[in-house]
Amino acid sequence: MAESESGEARARCHCGGVEIVARFPSRFCAHCYCRSCRTAHAAGVVTWIGFKRDQVKFVKGEALIRDYASSKGTKRKFCTNCGTRLAFESEHGQWAGEIHFPLALFVTPVDRAPQGNSFPEERPEWAPFHAFPDD
Repeated sequence: MAESESGEARARCHCGGVEIVARFPSRFCAHCYCRSCRTAHAAGVVTWIGFKRDQVKFVKGEALIRDYASSKGTKRKFCTNCGTRLAFESEHGQWAGEIHFPLALFVTPVDRAPQGNSFPEERPEWAPFHAFPDD
């Protein structure tokens, strides 16, 4: 994937009311098949890109953002105007201090392509599978 020369990428919700700037390097980019992500996004798979929280700034529309506690210590953010699922944050384990965004929100290039699968054992038969050498 072509990386932005500015060292950052921009993302936005469907209506454009919320805009996000994330500075590189990202922590990871992967497809998630867990039931929680699939249900929250009404999709067979969600592709996430993760950043340290201090690498991210909401530059427009913070008043439009609401949090939903999807489980204890875990929040999912969404735009109250258009309903776009914006982000995932957790206090647990390796994800503490990070914020994860659906890759599809980005309107400028990011610094890496998806490199793996999370929770592939939870993938429904009908969902597409993205194979990687380590799978």
